[in-house]
Amino acid sequence: MEKITITLKLSESLLCILKDAGNPRPETFQIQVEPGSSIRRVLASQSINPLLVPMISRDSRKIPLDTILEEDVTLTLYGPLAGG
Repeated sequence: MEKITITLKLSESLLCILKDAGNPRPETFQIQVEPGSSIRRVLASQSINPLLVPMISRDSRKIPLDTILEEDVTLTLYGPLAGG
């Protein structure tokens, strides 16, 4: 079965959390997954706890964590935001 390409873009807050947790990542990177994978599964494959990603967007639209991916896509992952 042919894999699909998922481009992940990580927000600055998520990058900082991952770096502090010893799991540094580049701001943007690509991975290959099986069609039919959920975003939750994609995050798990990258050792990113879904609790650290309260918002995910695709084409500037918020989408749920359990969205099934069937084609190449770019996802933006937003970490927790602090108020002030």
